[in-house]
Amino acid sequence: MRTWTLTCVTALVLCAGGALQIQAAEKAGKTEKVDRTGTAERNGLIGKWSIVEAAPAPWVRSKERNTLVEHARKLVATEVTFEPGSIASTNQGLACKRAMYQVGTYPTDALFRGLLPDGSQDRIARELGLTKAGADVPSVDVDCAGGYFTYHFRDRNTALFAWDDVIYTLKRR
Repeated sequence: MRTWTLTCVTALVLCAGGALQIQAAEKAGKTEKVDRTGTAERNGLIGKWSIVEAAPAPWVRSKERNTLVEHARKLVATEVTFEPGSIASTNQGLACKRAMYQVGTYPTDALFRGLLPDGSQDRIARELGLTKAGADVPSVDVDCAGGYFTYHFRDRNTALFAWDDVIYTLKRR
């Protein structure tokens, strides 16, 4: 019972933190809500994509990397189609019947939910091809019943997202 209570409290704290981050970004004018139909022209995700690369995230300890590499390879070549109001994919973890999109930008210290190692965020963002000279990174937040993902754009045809301590690279098809 104690473990279950602790798990519930942790989940509530994480959800509240995510909601506060979104609210702060909205107040700063850095996000634009996109309705369920996804008709806002700025939503760069709409279309067909394929996962072309997967690598352990920079915040993962080195002894865990090999296990993650094996797991991550399974998703390479997975197709994902972002449609107005939904996401289609052969991987059920990425599919979503009621997608809510939110377009915005993130500074390097907030990329991948702020998990990039402190003091190295700018360097890592540059290495991932996400930013030049500390500029904010164009992104789309996707809220689904099965999870919440943020897709950060390297360019209009390349987006990166983190899932289970792996950074996946998507290319537009």
